Amino acid sequence: MPKPLRVLDINNFYSPTGGGIRVYHHEKFRWCRENGVECALVYPSGSNTSTQFEGGTLYGIKSPPLAGSGYNFFVRGKPIREIIAAYRPDVVELGSGIVVPGMVRNSIRNIPSFGYYHSNWPVALPLSVFDITRGPLPGLFRRFAVPWMGRAYRDLDMVMGASETSLAVLREAGVKRVRKAPLGAHPDVFTPEARSESLRAELGVPKGGRLILYMGRIAPEKGIHVLLETCPLLFETPGTVVAVAGRGHWRGRVKRAEARFGGRLKLLPHASQAGRGAALMASADAFLSMGPCDTFSLVTLEALCSGTPVAACREAAAAELVTGAGGSSVYGPWNDPRALRDAAFSALEETAGKKAAFRRFAEKYTWEACFERIFSIYREAGV
Repeated sequence: MPKPLRVLDINNFYSPTGGGIRVYHHEKFRWCRENGVECALVYPSGSNTSTQFEGGTLYGIKSPPLAGSGYNFFVRGKPIREIIAAYRPDVVELGSGIVVPGMVRNSIRNIPSFGYYHSNWPVALPLSVFDITRGPLPGLFRRFAVPWMGRAYRDLDMVMGASETSLAVLREAGVKRVRKAPLGAHPDVFTPEARSESLRAELGVPKGGRLILYMGRIAPEKGIHVLLETCPLLFETPGTVVAVAGRGHWRGRVKRAEARFGGRLKLLPHASQAGRGAALMASADAFLSMGPCDTFSLVTLEALCSGTPVAACREAAAAELVTGAGGSSVYGPWNDPRALRDAAFSALEETAGKKAAFRRFAEKYTWEACFERIFSIYREAGV
C-alpha cells in the first residue's frame, strides 16, 4: 500500500487567534484528512508546542512577538530545518516570503516547494507593526520589500496567489512561475437564511434602519482608523448602526469611539464562522472591506455568499470579488472617509436581484475547489 502524501506548511503569519490565514490552514488540515493526505504546519509561537489538529500536527516554534501586532515572528531557521528533516515531507508550502525562504533554502532544495502569497506584507508591515498609516514611509518600505520578496521566492517551483491583485504584485517582484488559486467559503454556513431580526434588534437597529458591518481583525492594516473617521458621516443618516466584530490591538480605540457615538457604533466580540458570525453577515445591510492589504478577502466572499453587498477599496483584492459579482460599490482611495461613506451608501442601495446574484457568484468559491486547485498545481511540479 503506497504511503500517503506528506505536506508541510511553514507560515510566519499564522496565529491560532488569527484571521484568514488561520482559516486557510485549518481548512487545509480538514481537506487533507478527508483525502488521505498527511499535513503539518510550522508557525512562530510564544512557546515550543506540538499539537494534534484535524489529524495533522501544529508545530509552534518559540519566537519573539512582532511589536504590538499580536503575531510572533521567526528569527531562527535551525528549529524549522530540524522539523523538515524529521518530518521528511513530500511537499513544502511556504506561506510567507520574508525570511523563511532563506532560512530553509538548503533544506528544501530537493523537495518540491511552493509559495502561497497569503499576506501583502510589503504594504501591511508598516501599518500593522508600526501603526504608520500616512506619510512617505509606507511607500518607501514597499519599494524595498517587493524586490526582496522576489529574491526570496526565486528558487521555488511555483508561487500561488488567490487573486489577480496578488499575482500582479508577484510579477512586479520578478516572480516568473505563478498560478492563481482562489480561496473558498462554506455556502451552507454563510447563507441569506442566517439573517436574524432578533440579532438586529439586539444591536439597536430600528425598524427600517440600516446595519453596516465590519468583521475581522481590528488593526490599522484593515483600515479601522478610516472607519472611525467615517462614522460621523455615516451617522448623518438616521437609523444607521455600525457594528465592528473581531479582535486586534486597536480594540481599545474602537471601544473609546463606541462611547462617543451613543450606541450607534457597536463593538462586538470575535464571532466564529458558524453561528453568530454567519448570522451577523446575513443580518447586515452592507459589509465594509477598508484595508489596502488583502490578497483575497475571505470575509468579502463570506458576505457575498450571505447575499450582503460589500463596499471594498480598489487597492485590495476584495474589489475583484465585488466587481466580479456585479457590485458597484468599489471606492478609492482606501483612506478617504468620504469615499468610504459614498461606497457604503451605494452598497445599501443594491437590489434584491443583485443580492441574489452575489450569492450565485460566491457559491462557486468552495474550499474543496480551492484545495483541488492547489494539489493540481503540486502535481504540475511532479508531486
